[in-house]
Amino acid sequence: MSTFLDTPLAARRETAFHSLAPDRADGSFRLAVIRPTPTTAVIEVAGELDVATAPRLAHLLGPRLASALRTVVIDLSAVTSLDAAGLSVLAHAHHQAAITGRALKLITGPDRVNRLLVNSGLETVLAWHAPDQHGFTALAGQKTGA
Repeated sequence: MSTFLDTPLAARRETAFHSLAPDRADGSFRLAVIRPTPTTAVIEVAGELDVATAPRLAHLLGPRLASALRTVVIDLSAVTSLDAAGLSVLAHAHHQAAITGRALKLITGPDRVNRLLVNSGLETVLAWHAPDQHGFTALAGQKTGA
């Protein structure tokens, strides 16, 4: 039996978001959506998640948290900075997931990003996990040790 890791990465990306253009002229922010299983979406966030870019993440999260997906994973491992607008999107996503019965999980980012999650109190309500060698493997429908 093959697993989602046996599938080429390009085949796992959602068609509509396969070639996401950077949101900033310098290419410092990127989003990608991967569907490792039919019931799981992983949203990879890279760069600065701030007032200028947070609406783009919110736009991607909304439909997925209202869809037939069971699990939505937000991968923050490549986020370089996070501000109140980014935290607000994460808090709203948690609220929407709770209302719709979806599991929302975070893959943590660099220490400075994690400190903001802790200082904001979001670490007490969000399921968050350190990235493993594959980034999202443990969260995409498989057992996790966290």
